[in-house]
Amino acid sequence: MWRLTVHLENVKKVDAVVGRKKNDKGKMVNETKRKIYNTKSFYCKTKEDCMKKLNDVRSQYTIAKGKNGQKMHKYDKELFNISFVN
Repeated sequence: MWRLTVHLENVKKVDAVVGRKKNDKGKMVNETKRKIYNTKSFYCKTKEDCMKKLNDVRSQYTIAKGKNGQKMHKYDKELFNISFVN
């Protein structure tokens, strides 16, 4: 089993329910926050399936590129990782 992890760019923030709290009247209400989900992870059976999924992700999203000049092996390259998991 292989895992594909992709870092995305220009992703819109969404409202997410993070819990419940009491309002001024003592009634329990949902608490929401604005969150950004800029990392996607997928599980695939083979490495080739991961590459196919990566092409699908490329067609739907913009993959982030490395911007840290201290890490030259990642600089200006797409940020994704394919790793083997049991």
